[in-house]
Amino acid sequence: MRDGCHGEGGAEELRCMCGSLLARLVPEGVELKCRRCHRTRVVPLERTPPEGGGARVSGSGR
Repeated sequence: MRDGCHGEGGAEELRCMCGSLLARLVPEGVELKCRRCHRTRVVPLERTPPEGGGARVSGSGR
């Protein structure tokens, strides 16, 4: 984990050391939360088989 962040919220959350929620894994993808206006945005992920090496951002085309 990067300096300044810790995973005390569990395996599906990423929080700053101050406790602010930065991102969490939800069934639809990764949910990001704006610290300024508190709006949330879900970035959809495509699930790949375990041997495929992880998830990709859907529609990235890169």
